[in-house]
Amino acid sequence: FFSFLESLIQEDMLYLQNFEKRLATIEESLLDTLPKELQRTLITIRRELLVFHAYYQQLLDMCEILSEDENHFLPPECARQFSRQRQMCIRDSTQMLREYALQIREMQQAQIDLRQNDTMRILTVVSTIFFPLSLIAGWYGMNFTHMPELSAPYAYFILIGVCILIVAVEIWYFKKKGWF
Repeated sequence: FFSFLESLIQEDMLYLQNFEKRLATIEESLLDTLPKELQRTLITIRRELLVFHAYYQQLLDMCEILSEDENHFLPPECARQFSRQRQMCIRDSTQMLREYALQIREMQQAQIDLRQNDTMRILTVVSTIFFPLSLIAGWYGMNFTHMPELSAPYAYFILIGVCILIVAVEIWYFKKKGWF
């Protein structure tokens, strides 16, 4: 029976090493892979590892019960073998690999957050650049008859120059701060 239990987990360490290689490959390709593909692959791997973890937990529990041998059904040598089998159980490896898969998923989520932050920063800078121009357009769109600039012959060109100056100053400031 002990030999049978050993044969159950004999090749599993190689199998788990393949899981580790797959996870390392996923981690290396984290920047290149599309988020949906990566998410699907990680979910599949985590499910497979969860099944292995449950399998090894059951095997560990069985070996623990057999090693304790409360009814003294087995000879002392068998109890020691089951105790050794319990120590050989590779349940902890599956737990480690599950945590590794979770860390990769968190790294992927952090990259998505960074991309979203970059997008939001660009949208904020663009909005900030065009806000003063919208304000000027709102003022001159009111159609008041007593606006002194309406009768000035070069007011239109001065207003264009002021708008260009505002945009240029804002772009210079944002570049100086490293936001643009």
